[in-house]
Amino acid sequence: MEPPFVKLTAPELSEIESTWLVVAKNHRVNRDWEALMQRHPENTRCCYEDLSTAPTARQPGRVFL
Repeated sequence: MEPPFVKLTAPELSEIESTWLVVAKNHRVNRDWEALMQRHPENTRCCYEDLSTAPTARQPGRVFL
């Protein structure tokens, strides 16, 4: 299995100090992420911030199946 190699596109905010590198599995995932950023910029900014600062922290009530 190959490790991911596509850096996930970060939202256009400089105040996010990431300690983790967030990567996409492939270019298709990154393309879909960019489309999601266009539709819901505030939500994707919060998601990216959570993933890049505390990826293992649980977000209660935020996961739906």
